[in-house]
Amino acid sequence: MKIFPEMPDILLRASGVSKTYTLWRKPSDRLIAPTLRGLGRSTQWIPPLGRWAEAKAGLLARPFAALKPLSLSIARGESLGIVGRNGSGKSTLLQILAGTLTPTTGAVDRKGRLAALLELGSGFNPDFTGRENVYLQGAIYGFSPSEIEGHFQEVATFAEIGDFIEQPVKTYSSGMLVRLAFAVQVVLRPDILIVDEALAVGDVFFQAKCAAYFRTRLAEGMSLIFVSHDLVSVKALCRQAIVLHQGTVHFQGDSKEAANVYHELHATEARRSLHLPVAPTVTSVPERNWQSTDEIGTREAELVSCEILNERDEFRRSFAEGELIKVRLHVRAKSAVPVLHGAFQIVDRHNRALYGLSTIHRESSGLALAANETAVLEIEVPGQLGAGEYLIDVALGWGDRGDGAFTHQCHRVGGIASIAVGRLSPRPRFLGPIDLQGRLGWSENPPAGPGQT
Repeated sequence: MKIFPEMPDILLRASGVSKTYTLWRKPSDRLIAPTLRGLGRSTQWIPPLGRWAEAKAGLLARPFAALKPLSLSIARGESLGIVGRNGSGKSTLLQILAGTLTPTTGAVDRKGRLAALLELGSGFNPDFTGRENVYLQGAIYGFSPSEIEGHFQEVATFAEIGDFIEQPVKTYSSGMLVRLAFAVQVVLRPDILIVDEALAVGDVFFQAKCAAYFRTRLAEGMSLIFVSHDLVSVKALCRQAIVLHQGTVHFQGDSKEAANVYHELHATEARRSLHLPVAPTVTSVPERNWQSTDEIGTREAELVSCEILNERDEFRRSFAEGELIKVRLHVRAKSAVPVLHGAFQIVDRHNRALYGLSTIHRESSGLALAANETAVLEIEVPGQLGAGEYLIDVALGWGDRGDGAFTHQCHRVGGIASIAVGRLSPRPRFLGPIDLQGRLGWSENPPAGPGQT
């Protein structure tokens, strides 16, 4: 007897779905175009007039393919990440999958209860209280008032908005709104959950709570479709991912590889926008590969490129807490430099310096370079950054200002690269941007306190 592998339980399947919009030159053309097309059909006995009317109507609008035909499926218990820049078609795809937008071509088959967090506050009545909106959402999904009442305290506890649950939703902050919207999913317990960046407005603790909920429900058989610009979260929560670019699928496969494809895709775009060659023109040194215009210096020696790598020398821009981060700087001398020092600094999104280090701090004697000679500066940052997004500043120079900074800036680039650090466990290992590796614990034999003998 031949034994066949068990077929996966597909909860959602999209086949050849696409979305095309008509873009009008101006609002009045919406009224003129049907008139011209009617004139074209009614004047077939005057062919020139008919052809003119049809051609004129065609000039008033043009089609725009927001999403080109694509197919995907997701089985029970699977998670799929969707990444891409703004305008790549992510939200259009999610609306089609959720059933709130009709595709131009193709079809979507769904099985089981589907819930979606697509827009902040969508589905809520702003004049209703939080409690009333919980009942409203439950009723929409077919729950009886008694069933909702039985789970209401669970929703209130998960949302953690206190007495505001009895206040109109229009008085809520964006963070409170997303807390309540997500907490409602605790009652709905959908078979398929679609989340589109809605959690980005929540604080780090609520995001961790939601991540724990995702993992629990995935283990129970829920399917998750997750859209986020936070690639670390996508890699942590999703095994597979799709990279959308200009309305088409640029990559589909392992989520870790998808993050690399996404970064490489947009690094290439950035080079083109700066009118720089996509391929290196100097084979021994990679080309300039940053977008920042925050540059100063006399350029006796200059930075040529910056590479961000993990401990296995794989190109990365997103890391998990505890991962080693490498920064590799390629340098070229334009003229002879008798002594050259290097430095880097990590800053947060508010441009606050978190940590900096130069070769002067490490008591290096510096590097001498002849004209046109190249060198590589290797930087390693141990995995002590907390979850968040950071910028890296780098500099070349010489002379000690007294604090390890240069008296002469040869070439400095602020924000040469960005990195994201996320955590893989629901609870952070520490609070703050950097782990100072402090120690604390209870003593079994505490020393005598004041006034004790």
